[in-house]
Amino acid sequence: DEPAGAAPFVATAGVLRLAVVGAIALNALFSLIELWRAGLFADTRVVRYAAIATAATIALHLRHVAAGLKGERPRAGAWTLGVLVIVNAAAAVLVGRFWGLQFASLAVSALIVVRGPAGPLAVAAIALSPLVLGPALEAWRIAGPFALVTDWYLVLAIAWRTVTLYVPIQLVARIRQLEAARAALESRAVIETRSRIETDLRSGLEVTLQRVIADGESARLATRDDSARASAKLRALVADSRRALADARRIVGGYRTASLRGEVDAALSLLQAAGSTCRVVVAENVPIDDDGTVSGGAIRAAVVRALEDDDHTVDRVISVALDAAGQLRVEMTP
Repeated sequence: DEPAGAAPFVATAGVLRLAVVGAIALNALFSLIELWRAGLFADTRVVRYAAIATAATIALHLRHVAAGLKGERPRAGAWTLGVLVIVNAAAAVLVGRFWGLQFASLAVSALIVVRGPAGPLAVAAIALSPLVLGPALEAWRIAGPFALVTDWYLVLAIAWRTVTLYVPIQLVARIRQLEAARAALESRAVIETRSRIETDLRSGLEVTLQRVIADGESARLATRDDSARASAKLRALVADSRRALADARRIVGGYRTASLRGEVDAALSLLQAAGSTCRVVVAENVPIDDDGTVSGGAIRAAVVRALEDDDHTVDRVISVALDAAGQLRVEMTP
């Protein structure tokens, strides 16, 4: 449970915008840092090739990143990823070892564009490519400070940088998905509450109010001929009016206090939003609409367990029933 006075974290629009800008800047900055590093040690021709390849890489890669931040695949992603592969292959030949760490951007783009098990396999191939390029290309056998950087170091550095660049993108995408789900649940809760109010008013107050109207009309007509009968009608009218007022107070009071139906509705909404196969079954003898009939957090705890263990292969059921002593019991099977 959260400590008293602690408010739950809500990703505001400002926080999300800042996270998006940070993720984009991080992915662009690493490429620029590698270009600057090449400018310190490489000759002018290599730096020129590196600058052209870096500009193309940043443009294509950030297009993929923008889509990944929304949890989507970019339009024509396979084509742009293919172009990015060609750019990196040409840079690996023309720029040489100085281009090694730039493969991280290609790996991140592959994770965004390529779905399923093929994505991690593509990243593994990209990360291990220095082990093939080092012995095969003359441009990778250079003198100077970069000669001390081994092929295995490049492999580990590419893997680490890929994780560093990809994790913020996934975090922002997940936060956006959660915010969209929260907004959808809030909208659905409003609609369900309106529907419940309308149902309660129709089933609880409509009949009583119609009887009050009929008794009032009957009392008005009776005052013309029989005062005793009119007096009885007025007393019935007062009784019906008091009954309608009591029903209204009961209905309003039910919205102010927690109810088992509210817990069940919230559990169903969460399970449906998460795509869970778990179901909630309430026994017929449970007074689901009675004020004060609550599970004490048992339903919420069962939903948490169901979402943690749900692998979409087992048909789990959260059952709500009364035991022999009349106590509410919440169980999940299997």
